[in-house]
Amino acid sequence: MKSERDFRNYLAGAALAFGIVLLTSQILQLVFGGATVDVGSELYSLIINIYLAAHLAGGFAGGFLVARVRKADFIQVGTVTAIMAYIFEFLYNIIFEGAATDIYAAVSLLIGGIIGAMFYRSKTERARILAKKPEKPETESENKD
Repeated sequence: MKSERDFRNYLAGAALAFGIVLLTSQILQLVFGGATVDVGSELYSLIINIYLAAHLAGGFAGGFLVARVRKADFIQVGTVTAIMAYIFEFLYNIIFEGAATDIYAAVSLLIGGIIGAMFYRSKTERARILAKKPEKPETESENKD
């Protein structure tokens, strides 16, 4: 039962990551779809940067939320979530767009997923450290008594 629950969590995180990427991709196609863009132009570079930033943000959100549920194996959580999201994106692009995605999208998703999971870990570690009240050091006047 636990592995089925973990799979559902990974699936949900990957679907969220892919959803962010797909939404951004569709908005970019809606806004710039009719325009002819030269490969070396600044507009092309802007579109690619937005596209890769969407992959980073999607991976971050998916990795963060799955890590919040799993609370262990943070690198694995980010990696598995990102790979599943990339598989969704690859299948979508092959079936509906007729072209495969590039390696930069996979790397961006992977980096975003790992950073999101590690961000959750650092957030919980910081809360745990701040919850411990440090003992007050003794002053010289207390030592003389």
